[in-house]
Amino acid sequence: MIKSLMIGFIFLSGSLFASESVYSSSVKDIFTSPDGKRSEGRLLPTSEVKILEKKDGKVKVEIEGFMKDGVSSAVYFTTGKRILTAGLSKKAKFDIRTISTSKDKDGVEWSKVVLTAYTTDDNLTKDLSSLYKSAEAMYKDNCSICHPAHPNNEYTSNQWPSMIKSMSNRTAMTKEDVYLVTQFLQKHSKDIGEK
Repeated sequence: MIKSLMIGFIFLSGSLFASESVYSSSVKDIFTSPDGKRSEGRLLPTSEVKILEKKDGKVKVEIEGFMKDGVSSAVYFTTGKRILTAGLSKKAKFDIRTISTSKDKDGVEWSKVVLTAYTTDDNLTKDLSSLYKSAEAMYKDNCSICHPAHPNNEYTSNQWPSMIKSMSNRTAMTKEDVYLVTQFLQKHSKDIGEK
């Protein structure tokens, strides 16, 4: 009886996170299989993933996003914008399902996809708001040293990455910090305005 209860508890604790949506708080390596040793892609900070399974320090996740026609190495946050959710190795064989297809205002075809991947179970959070607050504080603290920090909605999502890249070497931000701040600014830009 005790053995059955212990097995049930272990099974239950391993599946507590199943179907739970969480956000990456850092750049995370992703793999095509649970025993992957070499990174086959990278998940960007603030990217939402749905946990399907959790076992031995690894999680199987679904990543929903958009792929541009002819570009199989990038999953984007939305169509027509360069807000990267995940970058994939060109040789990687991820399980990618197409949900729908559409064309943007420029006639470019996009596919809404769900990618299945594996990653470690660290640096995942349910609290996107705190992640954004941390990124915003980092942005204001570092970028206001030389000049007043630009409002989030002053630039478009496609303009922010080059703005941050041109200035980041003048700050104390690490490469990881730059990724987080860039994602925050892109997702709160004048053409996205995520809250």
